[in-house]
Amino acid sequence: MARSSPDTWRKLARTLDVNSPILRNFAKTLRFEARYNSAMSRPAIEIDNLNVEERLELIESLWESLVVDPDNVPVTDAQKKLLDERLDEIESGDDAGTPWDEVKARIVKRLS
Repeated sequence: MARSSPDTWRKLARTLDVNSPILRNFAKTLRFEARYNSAMSRPAIEIDNLNVEERLELIESLWESLVVDPDNVPVTDAQKKLLDERLDEIESGDDAGTPWDEVKARIVKRLS
């Protein structure tokens, strides 16, 4: 199949009714796709330009947007099983948890 030349397309364009709803919708779709593709090709936020504090604020905002409707956050069967096991341990009283000083010491050690 031969490729159409630009001249062929120009001739075709001259024969079309520019007020045709089909042509207007097609042009509108092409403009939308061009804007969409342009927007999607560049990140909305230049993460590499954010400092640590700004990145943490971004993470916090993302997390808060998820917890607004927790039913929409996907949880795997393995995660559900683990959560159920941990809840069972807490409710049975067998797991007293870990004292804050011990948790804090582990965190400090990891960050050192």
